[in-house]
Amino acid sequence: MADRLTLEVLTPQSQVLTVETPWVTIPGAMGELGVLPEHVPLVTTIDSGILQYEENGQRQRAAVHYGYAQVRGNHVLLLAEMVEFGVHIDRRRAENAERRAREELHGETSEQSETRERAGKYEAKLKRALVRQQASML
Repeated sequence: MADRLTLEVLTPQSQVLTVETPWVTIPGAMGELGVLPEHVPLVTTIDSGILQYEENGQRQRAAVHYGYAQVRGNHVLLLAEMVEFGVHIDRRRAENAERRAREELHGETSEQSETRERAGKYEAKLKRALVRQQASML
């Protein structure tokens, strides 16, 4: 029985990370998903949230935004639209993005159908901004 997982994280632009780790926590669309070695095979969607794993005895975190995760054997493959590590996140920019998204969500007065469509867009922007801020504090 293996005691490690291989975590591989890819975006459309690049292979972001490949690491051996004893555990992974994935921000699934239906909630967090913890993965340990010998986990049952699965494929799931991921939401905007914090990916967590251990590397060299230290908890590591990254903001991931939308995509899919596959667990097969002791291999976890995460395909995300975007991945951001806390040290690379401009916290002030993320806070400004949060403020703008909140203003757009609360200030919308157009037609209902257009409002719902725009609200979904700004809710996604708001969620990304909050996840970025969370990742930048870790």
